[in-house]
Amino acid sequence: MDLWDAHAAARLDQRPAGRLEPPPRMEWTQRPGIGPGAEILGEDLTGRWIVELGCGAGHNTAHLAAAGATVVGVDRSAGQIRRAAAHYGHTGAQFLNASATVHLGRSTERLDAVVSVFGAVGMTEPSRVLGACSRRLARRGVLAFSLPHPQRTGGFPISPRTRETVTLPDGAIHSVERWDMDPAAWSRALNRAGLLVTGVHHLYAPTGTRWPTALLITARKP
Repeated sequence: MDLWDAHAAARLDQRPAGRLEPPPRMEWTQRPGIGPGAEILGEDLTGRWIVELGCGAGHNTAHLAAAGATVVGVDRSAGQIRRAAAHYGHTGAQFLNASATVHLGRSTERLDAVVSVFGAVGMTEPSRVLGACSRRLARRGVLAFSLPHPQRTGGFPISPRTRETVTLPDGAIHSVERWDMDPAAWSRALNRAGLLVTGVHHLYAPTGTRWPTALLITARKP
């Protein structure tokens, strides 16, 4: 389930139903144009097998499909999946209504990359979701995920596990758990899942903010 900043998500989705052109770049924050794009997954995505966990309205999934990847967007919100399919089904991307761990456990086919943008990674118990990603990734496959920065308010949370209620652009209300872990804790969790951290990015969105608002981490299957 994609939980971008509610106002940013609403702006993205207040567009007419029907076919849309894929976005020109992949976004890892709730603001366009900040941080790296899809190049952190590899310079050439043609023919690569990718899954996005918590695809929301499908913007990033569509971009990856347009870049030549065989990509599946997965989301627990049926409304988001309907919207994604209506807007971007013509790109060749597939959109499935399912939870992240259930979808990853359905097949043994190896993936070249798994991505999550304010999605399932960070809102699913880390050992479960990272272990599921690791089992599906091919050798040297990439996991890349972004989530709200644990230091976004100036200090790290006392408890990394919180619960909150969110309203999606389709009006659906969900109670979700979130894991606000610092980068070192994420690194340890990734290592326990059999993945090697390759990058940690502290993103400021919008630029000029005092504290980083998004944390982007990349890891690789050895």
